[in-house]
Amino acid sequence: MNLTFVNATRRWGGVKSWTLSVAAGLRRRGHRIRIVLRPGTEYAAACREAGLDVRLLRFGPDWNPFAVAALHREFRDTGADLVLTNVSKDNRTAGPAARLLGIPVVQRIGGPGDITDRFQVRAEHARFVTHAITPAVFIKDHIGRFPWMDAARRVSVVHNGVDVERFRPGVARGALRAALGVRPGVPLLITTSQLTAIKGHRFLLEALAALETRPAPVAVLVGTGAQADALASRARDLGVDGRVRFLGFRRDLPELLDEAAIAVQPSLQEGFPNSVIEFMAAGKPIVASRLAGIPEAVEDGVHGVLVPPGDAGALARALGRLLGDAEAAREMGAAARRRAVERFSEPAMLDGVESVLTSVLRSRSRPGGARS
Repeated sequence: MNLTFVNATRRWGGVKSWTLSVAAGLRRRGHRIRIVLRPGTEYAAACREAGLDVRLLRFGPDWNPFAVAALHREFRDTGADLVLTNVSKDNRTAGPAARLLGIPVVQRIGGPGDITDRFQVRAEHARFVTHAITPAVFIKDHIGRFPWMDAARRVSVVHNGVDVERFRPGVARGALRAALGVRPGVPLLITTSQLTAIKGHRFLLEALAALETRPAPVAVLVGTGAQADALASRARDLGVDGRVRFLGFRRDLPELLDEAAIAVQPSLQEGFPNSVIEFMAAGKPIVASRLAGIPEAVEDGVHGVLVPPGDAGALARALGRLLGDAEAAREMGAAARRRAVERFSEPAMLDGVESVLTSVLRSRSRPGGARS
């Protein structure tokens, strides 16, 4: 297949991680891949490192005629068979260009908040989006509330997957602990996500302040975002700033996770977070919010502990339970690793995506298969 990925998102989060993983994986399987991105991001460099053909585009406002025309030329000149999008802005730029050429558009909908029952969203899906891929049954069920989506026919579930070998336990060399000045024996609690309000980092800081376990753990926050200064201020107010480390954006997640005692996902909103699958592949016990697609990956009491979102007290109790029972934490981490290998590997994800895209193209080639 000749595939073009269009991604207008600005921050490197789950959307970009999924796009890079899938695009690079499909390229290795022999498909022709091109990816269209905003200029001026390190993500473009990462895509090129993965061997992807990158085109930079200034998207401008929604329905920007100049961007639409540029993508029309791009799709036409490269002979794209199919276009993959993520967010509405992608649809509102790539959608019209693809439609003019009769090219199907497949949108990856990562979370329930990524699609709403508004006129513009209904319009873009009716006219431009042929099919959707979502990483969780929960999200497909949410989409099914909108009758205009026809989720039973037009939405497929493909769970996220990661390179389980890359995240294999035992890859760390102790560099993180040494760099952070954390002495041996002090537990590290790691969370990896954008520093935005919906990721719930403040509840992790409040839980850290409430923990009475000894030695007192250190929380390591990996990621960037608008909440960075507010979180640093909150840590000072709680008196735990000496036990919090902000690492910013990092690309050595397997090594970082390998040094963690517990991986934490304290989100208030989610879809099916890639970070949780990375935690599982790294063999870490997980403390996470019980919401959205997370319970489809993490079974409470088996792979970790699930808590109500936004409840710092419950989060502190869950962390204290695992910090106080090393054997239970070890067993949960081992079970999480086994589940990641069995259910959430990168090859399994690529198989699923490949199957959906092939089906869309076959449907298009049959009489009456293409949507008008």
